[in-house]
Amino acid sequence: MKFYHGTNMIIDFISLEKSRNRVDFGKGFYLTDKIGTAQLWAIRKAELEGEGIPTIICYEADPDLYNLDGQRFPDDPTHEWLSFICSNRRSNPPTTSKKEPRHDFNWVSGAIADDKIVDVVAEYLRGETSDEEAIRRARALPKTYQLSLHTAAAISFVDELIVIYKQLKRGIWSQNWITRKKMT
Repeated sequence: MKFYHGTNMIIDFISLEKSRNRVDFGKGFYLTDKIGTAQLWAIRKAELEGEGIPTIICYEADPDLYNLDGQRFPDDPTHEWLSFICSNRRSNPPTTSKKEPRHDFNWVSGAIADDKIVDVVAEYLRGETSDEEAIRRARALPKTYQLSLHTAAAISFVDELIVIYKQLKRGIWSQNWITRKKMT
């Protein structure tokens, strides 16, 4: 299975320590099956950090990854999906420790929430909106899928492929060939 990671630099190896806290599926390494989605992530990361070149790294994931303990969410928002996102985005969750990620899954997959999820989660956690209203307003990007890796065991099922894409100018991407290597 081919996946893409959007960033602002070439990544020599996957490091979970560099991952952000308090994101939808928890601290982890995020991949998507859509190169266009990875391009948007890469551009956003370069713009937010004010440095680097939007870069997409292509990975091959061994299907046996899914034999590890993980969580798969459906394509459309559900109460379980929203509750999971809320649990990971809370600044001080009442029922979990402050460890990141806030779950014990090796991997999590499901639809990608749109940018409005931040507001929906905040209003939901403050009790300003009902479960039904939050689910209705929580939109997943159409036909998108993300896979987040949260443990070294999960990462061991991922190989870097031989192509990296870099943005030359907005809308124009180059391909750079590298040698295939096992990620460890």
